[in-house]
Amino acid sequence: MENLINAREELAHAPIGRFHIRFAILVAFIMFFDGYDLFNAAYVIPLIRKMWNPSPSMIGIMLSSGIVGLSVGSVLQGLLSDRIGRRKVMLLALWLLTVASAALATVVDSPLSFSVLRLLLGIALGMVTPLALTCINEWAPRRHANTYATWVFMFGFSAGGIFAGVAGITLTAQHGWQSLYVVGILSAFVALAATFWLPESIQYLALNRRYDQVRKLLATLRPERAHLYRDAKFEPMHKVQRVGSFADLLSPLYRRNTIVHWITGFLSLFCIHGLTGWLPTLVVAQGQGVSSGFAYGTLVMIASVFGGISMGWFADKVGSRIRVMIVGYLAAALSLGCLALFLGRAPMATIAMVAMAGFFIFGSQAILNNYQAMCYRTEVRGTGIGVAIGLNRVGGILGPLIVGVIASINPSPFMTFALFCGAAAAASIVISFGKTEIASIVAPANDRASELHGREQPLMEATSAFLNK
Repeated sequence: MENLINAREELAHAPIGRFHIRFAILVAFIMFFDGYDLFNAAYVIPLIRKMWNPSPSMIGIMLSSGIVGLSVGSVLQGLLSDRIGRRKVMLLALWLLTVASAALATVVDSPLSFSVLRLLLGIALGMVTPLALTCINEWAPRRHANTYATWVFMFGFSAGGIFAGVAGITLTAQHGWQSLYVVGILSAFVALAATFWLPESIQYLALNRRYDQVRKLLATLRPERAHLYRDAKFEPMHKVQRVGSFADLLSPLYRRNTIVHWITGFLSLFCIHGLTGWLPTLVVAQGQGVSSGFAYGTLVMIASVFGGISMGWFADKVGSRIRVMIVGYLAAALSLGCLALFLGRAPMATIAMVAMAGFFIFGSQAILNNYQAMCYRTEVRGTGIGVAIGLNRVGGILGPLIVGVIASINPSPFMTFALFCGAAAAASIVISFGKTEIASIVAPANDRASELHGREQPLMEATSAFLNK
């Protein structure tokens, strides 16, 4: 009987090597500009506010326009990447990111033009984030999946957010807010690097029977087994008639987890974008300087690095993404509730709670990103995570908008942070319903011996069974 190689298993059991490190560095730089361009609006708005004096509602629109673009880009990339590949769509997104940054740096002259170009930038960012998550999770070794994915994603993403704050403090005073988008033009170098070094997904290539490329990439990934791949035959992956079908996301196979992480992500990004978008402005409104507002925003992003990495490591140790997210969202709710009481009254407590909020809300979101990616098979993963992030972004859109409305009625930050507290607490409740027995719904129908026995298997075992299908 012919010995077939399972491409997924080769990826899952590959030791961390040079390929993983080079891939991690490239994706980290991609996520650096993703985080930088996503969060620099929070540092632009206080300066634009002095220049054009927009209303609080207009500020909400300016912040949310980019997030509307994120939703559009997320869904668009899913439909494209499951059909033409991850690599082509990522390169398109990176070049669009560079063009949008250049336009924001040179032609903006009103809140309306700012909002329109932030929408274009958001479309590019909306394509980058789910593509990066899909690629990271498809290349991550199974044993270190959460740790590897959160290191790559959160380190680059949070570093970009932190640098947005640093650039806001150091550049804008002398060169104006446009200087933040001049820095964004440097993403062109990352786009060039990706053109040469970004690999296509092995799982996507195997699904489309492009085995010559699969052999080449596997030999690069695992050179010690290159001789086995030279003339290897591969187990065919499950080929569906409707690649990237939206309807499949709500089929019995995926429905429960799909709905759970749609709602959880909505609530999570409601908190994240509301907090990061408005925190500098709320701090300034309490009588502190612009630099203090920028410092608080930077603190959130610094804490997010440690939160994402620490909680990713903890999820690998515990063996359950669900339990880690429940604890993380509850801790985030506690810190946001305390901020409602402390902001403007107790500086040291405020600093501690801001750091705690960044740690837990971003850490939980990082785990949710991985959970979303691993809820779908390769043929619908791009669409699944793209639609999920696109719908989650609706929460991100409403966060800044609702805060803008609240600030118009009552400038006190108490109601704002109380609202964030409730959303984070609700996220912890909703994600607890995500304990669908993944192993039982994806076990091969023709091989009952391969099913995991019992419905109380740890989630990581369930995920392993899911990936083996």
